[in-house]
Amino acid sequence: MAKNDKFIKNLISDIDRLKRLLMGIKPDINDDTFQNILKSLRRKNRVEYDSDALELKFDDKNLPRHLSHSNINNLRLYFSVDLKMDYVKIKKYEDPFKKLEFNIYAYGVNQNNKNGSELVYSLHFDRHIFNEGDNIPNEVHPMYHFQFGGRKLKEKKIDMGQALFFDAPRIMHHPMEFILGLDFVLSNFFPDIWEKLQLVGEYINILKKYQEYFIAPYYQSVVNYFDRKIKTSPWNAKDIYPQLVER
Repeated sequence: MAKNDKFIKNLISDIDRLKRLLMGIKPDINDDTFQNILKSLRRKNRVEYDSDALELKFDDKNLPRHLSHSNINNLRLYFSVDLKMDYVKIKKYEDPFKKLEFNIYAYGVNQNNKNGSELVYSLHFDRHIFNEGDNIPNEVHPMYHFQFGGRKLKEKKIDMGQALFFDAPRIMHHPMEFILGLDFVLSNFFPDIWEKLQLVGEYINILKKYQEYFIAPYYQSVVNYFDRKIKTSPWNAKDIYPQLVER
């Protein structure tokens, strides 16, 4: 690894520390996802990885609240990230992501069904790449957005029953790589684990760093849009928040 790639070296260290902190609380986690990301960073000497899905198992006696089905077991959540980044742009306060996509999906067994049918949940996040000549759809398309559903539901070819699915709205959201994405997963789906990690100074220090890298410039660009004294921002506010009206 080149001596000047301090960012990559620190990123490797932070992901490795994050792995140890999480496995200290939830030791049943397979660390293959972490190892594959670390291997990609070391081998390619650039911030680029397409991770295997990290599996997080729910305790059958401590399932998430407000589930659509009342009797579920073997509920597992998966989280994967596909990312390419020009990290040099971070210092310039510019958008560093060339590609960013992650999927959150979950499978469980419906015990109310005598055949024990499989249940599926899916949430998709990505950075939309606008290419010259693209046929831009009429509906809003924030550059960074969440959508419910996606390929994972289609892959399973599940019986939709009485559920009605539209082309789900793209919900604008700040970008998240593996570290911030994992914090999102834990805080929303595994609050008991997340609350324990919030008490660990090492975990908080890691989050602070990556929130400053990727969250601060995102929101600052939107705030700058409303300040008439500021003519430009490193990130295009209209790309990340298309509903903004012209100043």
